[in-house]
Amino acid sequence: MTVSRVINDHPSVRPKTKKKVQAAIEELGYQRNEAAGMLKGQRAMMIGLIVPDLSDIFFATCANTVEQLARENGYMTLIVSSGHDAELEMQQAELMARRNLSGLLIVTSGNGDAEKVRKLRASGLAVVAFDRPLEGVGTDAVLIENRSGAEEATNHLIGHGHKRIACLGYDDQAYPVVERIKGYRNAMLANGLQLDIFMKLHTVDAASAWLKGIAGKSTRPTAIFSTNYRTSVALLRALSENKMQIPDHMALIGFDDFDLATVIAPPLTTVGQSPVELAKRAAKLLMDRIQEVRAGTESVPAKIMLPATLIVRDSCGSHTKR
Repeated sequence: MTVSRVINDHPSVRPKTKKKVQAAIEELGYQRNEAAGMLKGQRAMMIGLIVPDLSDIFFATCANTVEQLARENGYMTLIVSSGHDAELEMQQAELMARRNLSGLLIVTSGNGDAEKVRKLRASGLAVVAFDRPLEGVGTDAVLIENRSGAEEATNHLIGHGHKRIACLGYDDQAYPVVERIKGYRNAMLANGLQLDIFMKLHTVDAASAWLKGIAGKSTRPTAIFSTNYRTSVALLRALSENKMQIPDHMALIGFDDFDLATVIAPPLTTVGQSPVELAKRAAKLLMDRIQEVRAGTESVPAKIMLPATLIVRDSCGSHTKR
């Protein structure tokens, strides 16, 4: 029983005893039989990770961070992409649960099926959401301060004298984007400015079409708040193709910092968030919850908010009246 508790990292084992057992394990070259353990109802030394899109650099970075931290804690990681499909996401979660995983990390593509998530947790599976909460479930969540970050970015543009500021992006059903739109809205309304929100822009062609649509209008925006990395990149290319200079013809701030933001001309002002820190905090929280499940204890669900930081560069123009 003591050996079993050490192997399963049970908190009741005294450090001195744990050290002796681990020394014996190393000397004997003992290898745990996962299949036998699962037949006895034990949880596998494996966690699951579900993200919307593994081709997205943000989620790819999150996956790499989770896999690394899990490995350091003796766990393997099963990683899948839901393709932004909330129904598929729940199917994947249920399939993972059948493999008797110890825990599950989810970046949800919708609001999730609260009843199904409750059943997963009731089965003894530790569940932590990150980047986006699982609404109505009472599950731990690690999130970014999207709203305040967007509000600060919009106020920065207003501080540069811009009064006509467009909020551009796509996927406005996703929690982070919803929060960023709210931040933009708060800043604009607080300053008595008119809202200009367009959420169908994630390709260069769409960005170019939008720019051509506002060309020549006396009331066209003089600045843009982009709600995500892909929109920012599409806008940078479209502005260049349409011979519009930043910030003289159009000021620009993008949510999500990226490596090339410092080397393009001019360097792009962004709202930075750390996918590494986000994933690390979520994975560490999951490890804690796994230990609590094994010990038969339960904590109040945590909601951890990580900061979004305005990174000022040269793409917003000078403090002149517009």
